[in-house]
Amino acid sequence: MSMDEPLDHNVSNNGPLTCVQQQIAAVSGGQWRLSAGFKARIVDNARSDNNSVLNETVFMVLGQFSGILTPADHIITLVHGGVEPPASGDIVIELTDYEATGELDSQEAYVIDIGTYAKITASSERAVMYALWTLLQRLADDGSVSCGTITDYPVMPERALHIDIGRKFYSEDWLLERIREMSRLRLNTLQLHFSENEGFRLMSESHPEVVSEQALSKQEMKAIIYAARRYHIDIIPSLDSPGHLGQALRTHPEWLLKDAAGNPAPGALDITNPAARRFVLELIDEYAELFAGSRYFHIGGDEFINFAEFDKYPQLAEYAQNVLNISGGTGVDTYIDYLNEVAEHLESKGWTVRAWNDGLYRADQTQRVAPKPSIQITYWTKWHPMMAPVEDILAKGHQVINYNDGYLYYVLGEHAGYKYPTSDKIRASWHPGLFPNRTGEAKQEYAGTYPHELIGTTFSIWSDKPEAQSEAEVAAGLRGPLRAMAELAWLGKQDAAE
Repeated sequence: MSMDEPLDHNVSNNGPLTCVQQQIAAVSGGQWRLSAGFKARIVDNARSDNNSVLNETVFMVLGQFSGILTPADHIITLVHGGVEPPASGDIVIELTDYEATGELDSQEAYVIDIGTYAKITASSERAVMYALWTLLQRLADDGSVSCGTITDYPVMPERALHIDIGRKFYSEDWLLERIREMSRLRLNTLQLHFSENEGFRLMSESHPEVVSEQALSKQEMKAIIYAARRYHIDIIPSLDSPGHLGQALRTHPEWLLKDAAGNPAPGALDITNPAARRFVLELIDEYAELFAGSRYFHIGGDEFINFAEFDKYPQLAEYAQNVLNISGGTGVDTYIDYLNEVAEHLESKGWTVRAWNDGLYRADQTQRVAPKPSIQITYWTKWHPMMAPVEDILAKGHQVINYNDGYLYYVLGEHAGYKYPTSDKIRASWHPGLFPNRTGEAKQEYAGTYPHELIGTTFSIWSDKPEAQSEAEVAAGLRGPLRAMAELAWLGKQDAAE
């Protein structure tokens, strides 16, 4: 049986076959090599019986190394059970129950015992994939692997890449290559941000008028979703509102929020208008159907207006007082009510909802409406002194994902004062417990055990100046810092200096 996955021959220290570091490797001496006619043997049990996902995962990974570690015409042989014992140079795979991998608190954990043959023990198909990447990459680097035991598991449950495909059009092929790269780096989540002030890059049937001239078709997005699932990567749609809707509202100026003088707020939705709210929910329903099977939906919430200037839009306070019946209500209450409405709408369909941090729990606003604690917060910045520290958000019961813009933002054209991140900077001074802080303020850092509510970290590509780099330049510039982030998301602070 052979693979239909195209082979990528680009092998280098920073190339697409490079994997991240491992947690524990106990070496007992001797070297193991893959035999020329090796077989991949799957131990028969209730987890592996008729498991097409496991079979496809094994073929998918091994096929990427065909012609590198074995003759190009070698047929990958997959054997289930049987009485024939493993031969020298074989790979044995056992998919076990979660507890069978030992005291490891992760369903992405795996153990590789290397002797006459290499045996992988893991509790999920994703963990099997990671184990195969680890084993085969070590072989690609040195031609052999030291005998002994590799025990490996991640510190961060979620390790993600966010791509702004709203401002810049990225081709289906380019996005598929990012998925393959993410898999090799053991990143498990891809967030696609397809709506921005400057572009709306995913076809819509409910509102075709909002879509940019150059956009991904739904068929192309379905291919991307399918590839992500093959590589065990969770995919998150990101439709930002009530801000960042400039492109979507170009043909609906009546739904733009206007100040007391009648001046529209760029890209901001008039959330006091029921028709405007319905417009966003219709788009969300359409994309919730397209991305069915995903778990998370990012609803945005950032940079709606200047969050210190709600008073410029008196209709927001009037809505809070007269429609929401909040005594003393202000514009921030209408804003939070809107986020809660969108969240409740999605939660009723089974989604977990995410939003950005910058407009929530600010020190200069009195919120009489509380954000739903079920909303997960993607914490990207604290550039303004009134923005809530991460500890306040954790104290309100939210789970948090670290998007630290000071280290993990790749902003095309180095717009808004950002500099392209480097692997050296990330490795030297960042780790998953280090959140963004304002210059001169104390660090926002969890240096010891990470809080249970810190569920992940994300590297972001923002396409502010889309013509600043080509697709190839973005891919090349991304490679080093993304790998550094992936290593630290897997290892945590303790091994950051290695």
